[in-house]
Amino acid sequence: MNLPQLETHFKEAQLFVDADVTYVTHDPITDNFILYDVYNKGRQLGGKLNITADREISCNQQDCRLERYLSDLHTRSPLQHRKSFTGLTMRATAAVTALPLNSSVEKIFDFMEAKDRIHLDTYCRIGYQARQPLRDMLDCKFKYIFRDRWSDGNATGGMIGDLILDVADLAIAPFIYSFDRGIFLQPLTKFSVFREICMFRNPRSVSAGLSATEFLQPFSGGVWLTFALLLLLAGCLLWITFILERRKEWKPSLLTSCLLSFGAGCIQGAWFTPRSMGGRMAFFALMMTSFLMYNYYTSIVVSKLLGQPIKSNIRTLQQLADSSLEVGIEPTVYTRTYVETSEEADVRSLYRNKVLGSKRSPDRIWMPTEDGIKSVRDQEGFVYITGVATGYEFVRKHFLPHQICELNEIPLRDASHTHSVVAKKSPYAELFKLCELRMLETGVHFKHERYWMQTKLHCYQHNHTVAVGLEYAAPLFILLLGAMILCVGLLGLEVIWYRHCTLR
Repeated sequence: MNLPQLETHFKEAQLFVDADVTYVTHDPITDNFILYDVYNKGRQLGGKLNITADREISCNQQDCRLERYLSDLHTRSPLQHRKSFTGLTMRATAAVTALPLNSSVEKIFDFMEAKDRIHLDTYCRIGYQARQPLRDMLDCKFKYIFRDRWSDGNATGGMIGDLILDVADLAIAPFIYSFDRGIFLQPLTKFSVFREICMFRNPRSVSAGLSATEFLQPFSGGVWLTFALLLLLAGCLLWITFILERRKEWKPSLLTSCLLSFGAGCIQGAWFTPRSMGGRMAFFALMMTSFLMYNYYTSIVVSKLLGQPIKSNIRTLQQLADSSLEVGIEPTVYTRTYVETSEEADVRSLYRNKVLGSKRSPDRIWMPTEDGIKSVRDQEGFVYITGVATGYEFVRKHFLPHQICELNEIPLRDASHTHSVVAKKSPYAELFKLCELRMLETGVHFKHERYWMQTKLHCYQHNHTVAVGLEYAAPLFILLLGAMILCVGLLGLEVIWYRHCTLR
């Protein structure tokens, strides 16, 4: 057919940007063939049929030979030639859950373009802002379709439904790629990290960081008992030694000898020591034993002060579901849907015990992100379920550096990545992929991701001073008071015994 007939037949044809159609005509004057590249960037976008002369070739019965190029198409790939969508309007679907859909278009666009309150519609807004460079690279306009949800299930309704039903050409927000969605959608590039956790602080971590028995329990009870018996035995042996050495002189009593042994155990030295070589060697052995005990004691206390905080024994989702800890949940759409509809046994148990079986009001369970993070900081034994992309921003804002080290995390589900997706066999898939890879290579995408996604917390556990309050030293003062009362009682007994002996 001639060129006008070609235009007539293909004017309304669904030839997309990835079409590979070549129209060949015969030049009767030169007896050569002229090749034309035929494509349409998208009739539904307002695109028109494009017919570009490519090259002229001459053929004989053996082969064909290039005579000349008729344009510069040979200098680039077909996609590079067709990547400009100037004057066209692409259809983009987006989800907005923080605002009602009946809000004005200006208000929705102001919200999507804003850079504050990043915990609201995080993935949709980062997708919106990261797609602006894509729009500039294609040199086209976007017509936005706003939905109030991502999907009704795995592969129906919402933004996913728009892609599957060919209502939209691309989705603004990234998606988690799953088997059900893989039937209809194909991933292009990895977009961002997606991880949801159950966050809570270690026991006693809300206070100064030390337990009340920190100074009294560096050793087990058996070690303390053995050391006390050793001091008592050493006191008795010292008393016998003094009796043998001082037959005609003043000899310390058994109580005084035990007191000398106790003083050596407390690294206080002794004002009275044996004279004989054997007695002094025994006293030297007692001092060495006390020194080793003191060295181990101080090492354990210091290591507890400078070491890692004690972690909770709750390490799985099922243990959390069976515990008595209070649970708050971030009310984002994807988190709430997963908690309420997941078929995982531990998630179902968590939902049944902590949500359905809870006597608390719903607003104390489905809490805003910032309020939930503050409750984790201030309320001991409180667990908040949140996504790291939104929760970490408030942790960094409201937690002191050393308090970050006291956080425990239990994964709500396996960590994964979100992807930018298009419908399967989308004619724009390869073009979108090349543009997004270009944004990854130049760092444009990472610029947005670093601002919107806080996926890592830095722990500075050695850069703080542990405040040892009076409540932690109280047991020591109680022991000291008890020892004073015992000493006063013994003094009274000695006075009574002395007067009794004097009267006789």
